This record gives sequence, structure tokens and C-alpha cells, in this order.
Amino acid sequence: QHLKQMKNEKGMTLVEVLAVLVILALIAAIAIPMIGNMISDSQKKSELNDALNIIAAAKLADANGDAKGSDDKYTKDELVGGGYLDNSATTFTSVEKTDKQWVISGYQFDKNTDLKGKNATESELKTALKNLK
Repeated sequence: QHLKQMKNEKGMTLVEVLAVLVILALIAAIAIPMIGNMISDSQKKSELNDALNIIAAAKLADANGDAKGSDDKYTKDELVGGGYLDNSATTFTSVEKTDKQWVISGYQFDKNTDLKGKNATESELKTALKNLK
């Protein structure tokens, strides 16, 4: 009779519960660092795209012949005042065209440590963005 009762009981044994916990712990140990890397990469991509958008605004101002920028050089105030850039854009000093290459100066690269404290050219930004994909 006792054996019949045990066969009819539903539930999991302690060994089964421990096996499930071990499997979940392994999955978490693999997934958490991957998620952290994805977040870090997306922050870096966002920063690079922001800088590229600022350069695109300067290119648009230049193509429109905006007189505010002198000698192919535009400050944040000039781009915002001309309606080419939103005022909420990240702080930067200027964007200028030198030797047929657009360069952003004074941009605060917080996530992309390779570019921190540097003036970045458009091609450097595109290359850094390409390397993250």
C-alpha cells in the first residue's frame, strides 16, 4: 500500500531541483556578461552616431551656404541657431572642414576611450562604428 501511495505522488525530488538550479546558474553566468557587453557596445555606438550627426549638421549647413560658419567651421551655437542641430546635442567646440575631411573638436567621448580627448575625423568615427558591429 505504501508503495502505491508513493507512485501516485506528484512533485520533484531534491536532486531534480538542484539540477534545475545548476542549469539556471550556468545560463546566468553566460548571459550576464553578454548583456553587459551589449549595453556597453550600444552606448559606444550611440556616442559615435551622435558625433556623426553633429558632423552631418555641419555638412548640411555648409551645403546650404550658411554664412554663420566662417571658413567651413561651425560652432554648436551656429548650428543650433541655424536650425541644423537640436540644442540638446552633446557638448562640442566646433566642426570644421580641413583637407576635405570633417573634424569634430571638443566632443566629450566618455564611452569610446580610444577617442577620448581627441579631435575625431568623420572617417575615424565611421571606422570605430564599423568595428563595433
